[in-house]
Formats: sequence, C-alpha cells, structure tokens
Amino acid sequence: MLYLIGLGIWDETDLTLRAIEALKTCDKIYCELYTANWKGSLKAIEKITGKKIQILEREIVESDLIPAEARKKRIALLVPGDPLVATTHFQLVQDAKKKRVKTTIIHSSSIYTVVAETGFSIYKFGRTTTLAYPEKGYDPQSPYEIILLNRKIGLHTLVLLDTKNNGMTISEALELLEKMDKEEILAKTKIAVAANMGSGRQTIRYGYAKDLKIKDTGIIIIPSILNYNEEEAMKLWQ
Repeated sequence: MLYLIGLGIWDETDLTLRAIEALKTCDKIYCELYTANWKGSLKAIEKITGKKIQILEREIVESDLIPAEARKKRIALLVPGDPLVATTHFQLVQDAKKKRVKTTIIHSSSIYTVVAETGFSIYKFGRTTTLAYPEKGYDPQSPYEIILLNRKIGLHTLVLLDTKNNGMTISEALELLEKMDKEEILAKTKIAVAANMGSGRQTIRYGYAKDLKIKDTGIIIIPSILNYNEEEAMKLWQ
C-alpha cells in the first residue's frame, strides 16, 4: 500500500484528519522537501502519529525503493503542498501501479489554489514558470519568454521561485527578471507579489516592481489584462 500525502502550503497544521489517520497505520513514512520550502515541523507530525519520518533526496524518491517496499508494507510519502503538483510524483504512482501496488492520494492545499487569494482569477492563468538561480554555464531565459507568450494571449503568469539556498527571495527574483526584461514590462506594468502564503503573516502587494523588493520567499504574478473584479481586488494590495 502506498500513500501520497500532501503537507499543505505552510506547516504541519495543514495536514488533513484523513492524512493523520492514514499515517498512523503506516509501517514507514518518508518525506521529500526538495520541491518546495515547507515551513512545518516533522517532529510535530511524528509526535501526533507516533511514527518516525525519514527525509529522502530526489534520486531516492525517483528510484524503485518506494514502490518496491509498498508491495509488502504500508508506505507513505509526504510531499509539500499537494502531492501531485510535482509531475515526478505521478510517475511514482504509475510505477506503483505497474507493480500492482494499491495507491491512495490524500490531497492538500497548493500554491495553485492559494494564489486565488490574491484576487486574480485562476481561470486566467497561463503556463507557470520557475525562476532558477543562474549558475556558470546556466542562465535560463525561458521564464521571460513564457511571460511574453502568456501576455500575448491575455493570460497571467504565475512565477515560482527557486527553492535552493533556503529559497530565492522576491527581491532577488525581481532583479533577475529586470535583467531579462528587454520590453520593460516591469517598468510599465503593475505586478503582484505574495510572501508566506497560507500562514498567519502572509503579505500580498500590488504595484511596480521597483517598489516590491521584499526580502522574503514567495511568488510573483505578472498580469495580462485585468477584468473588473480583478481591478477591484488589486486595490486591496496597493
């Protein structure tokens, strides 16, 4: 038996009651923390469930270990946010099913749902992109190209930030985008940024990039054309 369980957007209090009850029945509980900067406490979950939790690196999660163990034992993999937002985890489900392992998905909150709290219509978002830290020989410009494409067809862009080094800050991300911004979108267009979403201290701001250099991790939204409801919503964050 294999459980894929979402940890939710912020901390251990986002776990559902269904998830907690499932974890109590498991022989082993694994967790990956490389797909998002989750702020919770695994120790707290261990105390609630009475089970030890082992953190796995990407190469182990993507190996045959979990499906193989789940053939004989009840195994859970805890995943930040919703367990199927990262495509690698659906591959895990496929691998388990090929081995005739029963799988259960227990969903939780995700940035793709929480983003609606900004007031942007979730139906008007195009392709999501992720800003990565540049490295020697690696300086991807594709995030900017995706922003241009989305704007061309009237869709907003959700920009996720690199999770390495405890997470890229909004300030760092905007500086990277400004270097790519040949069409000066950030100078001419108001954008939205959001930090600590799903927590009791979340921040949402709307304005020009030069005024939104927040030194915290989060997301950036590059809008296309706003409808009336979105325009009214943005007044809350200026």
